[in-house]
Amino acid sequence: MNPIASQSVTERLGDVIDLLRHVRADWIEVLTVTPERVCLQPWHLDDGESIARALGLDHAIDQRMVEPGYTLWSGTWRGVEVQVRGALRAGVPAL
Repeated sequence: MNPIASQSVTERLGDVIDLLRHVRADWIEVLTVTPERVCLQPWHLDDGESIARALGLDHAIDQRMVEPGYTLWSGTWRGVEVQVRGALRAGVPAL
């Protein structure tokens, strides 16, 4: 059993407080917490990549088929799965 997935939302809140102390909490517009992950959306999507980099998140998926497009950064920060929504990266070639 995955120990991260077995945590309750209440238990996850301690991780969220630590995470928000690590990044600029006033930059965050939407915060979603589930037992499995924490998702952040900054007020300005242009700040998403900076937030993701500060957390060491290096996996990016470019969502070009929606309007407006965006990049979803993901990874693990201190054992917690984190996703950060950011502005669509420019100059990244489509596959």
